[in-house]
Parts: sequence; C-alpha cells; structure tokens
Amino acid sequence: MTGRALAPMTVRIIYILFLMIQLLHVPACAAEKGNLHLQVVGQPEDRVLLEFQVEAGDLFYIDYVHSSDHTPVHDIFRMDEGGIVLIEEDFDWYGSGLESVSNAGARVSLSGNKTKVFLHRECPMFLLRVGRVAGHVITYKDRRIPLLSIAKGGDSVWIRLVKKEREE
Repeated sequence: MTGRALAPMTVRIIYILFLMIQLLHVPACAAEKGNLHLQVVGQPEDRVLLEFQVEAGDLFYIDYVHSSDHTPVHDIFRMDEGGIVLIEEDFDWYGSGLESVSNAGARVSLSGNKTKVFLHRECPMFLLRVGRVAGHVITYKDRRIPLLSIAKGGDSVWIRLVKKEREE
C-alpha cells in the first residue's frame, strides 16, 4: 500500500472514532442531568434548610417587601452551570438596595408606576438576611416557601447552586 491509499482509510478511522466518542458521550450527559441543586443554607452553622433539584436554564423567584419603602419587589433568577444569574427585578419605584441603571448592561422599563430592570448579574451564591418585615418568599416551579418558615427573622442564609454527584 502507498501513502495515498492510507489517507482515505485514516480519515475513515478517525471519523468512526469521532462517532463512537459522540455516542459514548450521550449517556454520560444524561447521567449528569439532575445533578444541580438550589439550596438555602443557614449561617453560621452551614446547614441546608431548603433544597430543590433543578436544571440549568430553570428560573426561580424571590418576592419580598422593601424594608424602607414597604413596596413589593419581585426578583427573577436563572440557574446556569456557572451559577445564579439575576435577570430581572420588578418594583413600584426605586428604593435603596435595588438594582439601578448604573449596573453595566442594565435596561430599565417604566410602565405606569412599575419599574422593571433587565440585567445579567452573575453570582455563584449570595447572602440574604431573612427579613422580619420583608416576608421573603422563594418560588421554584409550583413551590412557594416563605423563608420565615425555615429560618428566623434576622438570620443570614446563603442562596447557592451546587452540583452533586448522582447516587446510584
């Protein structure tokens, strides 16, 4: 055989190996599905108070009453492989501690007395103090959990996204 005769055979072997690798990769990806978990973790004891099994791309929400303005706030988060992303914050008018147009890339929509801030603020996890007045509620799919039902007012909790190894 000459070097020219080997080239098509080599290409064919590489192609077959490529297909085999792709086929072998599919079950591995399927096995990883469902390994993301959204957790609310009490501090300082680092105890998991609430946990949802989630998928990348899913949304969750935190609703509360702004502590000084006493107006409702609705935060929308997306979960990605890299962590949690705040994508929208809705409120009646601007209050301290809320997202603003100074956030790089933020877009603000005003409609009547409603303000919507659209953004992409990545946070692997964030610390939240459970409000006595705020009435924080975390919602994932059809589950609405008041944070005061799992922690005391004034307690600090981490909201985080973790990857877990699947148990067989």
